[in-house]
Amino acid sequence: MDAMNISGTTTVLGVIGHPVAHSFSPAMHNAAIAALGVDFCYVAFHVLPDRVGEAIRGMRALGIRGLNVTIPHKLAVMEHLSAISEEARAVGAVNTICCEPDGRLVGHNTDVYGILTALRVSAGLERLPANVVVLGAGGAGRAVVYGLGTSPDVERITLLNRTVERAERLAEDMAKITGKRIEAGPPSEQRKAFRDAGLVVNVTSLGMHPNVDGLPVEDPSALHPGLTVYDTVFNPLETALMRQARAAGARAFGGLDMLVFQGARSFEIWTGLKPSPEVMKGAVIGRFRT
Repeated sequence: MDAMNISGTTTVLGVIGHPVAHSFSPAMHNAAIAALGVDFCYVAFHVLPDRVGEAIRGMRALGIRGLNVTIPHKLAVMEHLSAISEEARAVGAVNTICCEPDGRLVGHNTDVYGILTALRVSAGLERLPANVVVLGAGGAGRAVVYGLGTSPDVERITLLNRTVERAERLAEDMAKITGKRIEAGPPSEQRKAFRDAGLVVNVTSLGMHPNVDGLPVEDPSALHPGLTVYDTVFNPLETALMRQARAAGARAFGGLDMLVFQGARSFEIWTGLKPSPEVMKGAVIGRFRT
């Protein structure tokens, strides 16, 4: 929405984080708002870690309809909410808060929807492979593993992480929640794990701007034409991993669509309206060109 159209009736949406100035969310959501012609605006709020509770209480007091939550607040916000969705509780993180008409603040996690929709729509995987490898066991990894684990197509998930103990904890947690076979190991097991896999998902930050040369796959010969590689990194739009995978004959996709689809789901939760993913994606790409 153009700033000139903001009035006393405009409903506010936003994102909280520390830092937050780099966020692509305002461009993405305001493009969706403009395309729909609705009376909303979306802004970024820099919230320090020791002010999270105050910020969430202020959300209700100021009539803010919805907030996205980014690093490092996804866990901290949970104790300040009225209710938490099943997905957010399973993942252990909230990235979307909606102030309901009755004043309740409800936490959601739309990253699960984002990854599954990106794999289906963007990567063309109407059916997910039975064997999947996830590189990394951080915060984003929990949402990805939960999403994959809830798919009826997936039978086995292998988590490979430098700190094996962290991967083992995540594997144990998600195996209990999803009932799936989930194993953990170090990156040195990539060749063995990739051999029978149909999908590899990178949830590490290796290759993210400004360290764009980082590669989560240590041995490129482990990649093969039967793989689909999904890199959740979206900055840069084409990562070193994507180029490495394509050079090996694998199909490769970047994380921009996951960002867009999780954002679109947040928008729908707040407004009841379905935004255009194409419009939202175009706004993010436009930020890269400026």
